[in-house]
Amino acid sequence: MVVNSLNLQELELTCLSLAINKLFDKQEKAWGYFRIKKEEDFYSLYLPYLPSLKLYQKPNYQIYKLYWSNYVAELNDRSEKPNIYVRKKSKNVYDKKNPKVAKKQRIYEIIYQYDNRTEINFINKILTELIRDKIIASLSEIPENEMMPLVLIAQEG
Repeated sequence: MVVNSLNLQELELTCLSLAINKLFDKQEKAWGYFRIKKEEDFYSLYLPYLPSLKLYQKPNYQIYKLYWSNYVAELNDRSEKPNIYVRKKSKNVYDKKNPKVAKKQRIYEIIYQYDNRTEINFINKILTELIRDKIIASLSEIPENEMMPLVLIAQEG
């Protein structure tokens, strides 16, 4: 079997995707190329040649914060902005035919910071798409007085 760089990249991408899924499932992994470890309130994904990726998920909510950092971030420190985070909003949408009737619409904004390192930007896009898919999958039943929620991805910086 001949291993060329394209096959190797595809293999690395597959392994990275599996590791990211384990990270979001909060499964520690102490072997292999990508390692996952629980540190305080965070789960960290260790990647060769890059800073570690720290994941915080608010229990029972679809609110995520991810940091590219070699140290554990302080969650209450507002000066340290996450590289990827979810902002949840809601708004009232009024019926065009009957302006007095409004339905609530939840909006999930998945925001990621631009990074000069192409590898991190690429991984950020994978992460935001995974978060989007997880949020959409969690939207099982929508109350009658609500509209279908929006899940948006935006790049900042």
